[in-house]
Amino acid sequence: MLRVISIALCLMCLVPAGASAEKAREVAAMPAAPKPGGATIYFIRGPGIKGFWVPEIDVDDKKIGDLLPATVLTVSRPAGHHTIDIPNHIMSGSVHSEIDLTAGQTYYLEWGPYQDAPGMQLIQALLAGGAGARGTLLPGKGLANVRFYVLDAGLGRELIVKIKNATH
Repeated sequence: MLRVISIALCLMCLVPAGASAEKAREVAAMPAAPKPGGATIYFIRGPGIKGFWVPEIDVDDKKIGDLLPATVLTVSRPAGHHTIDIPNHIMSGSVHSEIDLTAGQTYYLEWGPYQDAPGMQLIQALLAGGAGARGTLLPGKGLANVRFYVLDAGLGRELIVKIKNATH
């Protein structure tokens, strides 16, 4: 009888813990508040199959960080026109993109393969751990076979939660 009571008490403790864990996931997926007059950009690289290339991400010629597999980098910038660069890499070349940010907005940019040939996005997604065309291509130029895709907010938050859950 004592064992049954102990088990019941333990189960009662788990229910609130599960609820608070769910709440923590929801909070983790919420965008960081941008600085007044600014916007937030999330650079997302999904867990996928791990690639060997780790791109450096530069915004307005300042290094933000290295985009490892299953990583999210976050940066706040003032509203206006900005440049996003992946500097020249011996294996893949470089990428240059531009984006116009609106104050108070959050942007989710997923790193993924870029190739027009049929089947190449799937093959490159397996190698690079990227998504392919889950969002709208952020226009860019360069020699690299990867680009950033602008995701809608719901998908962006969902990917961030998956990454945080996979790495914690």
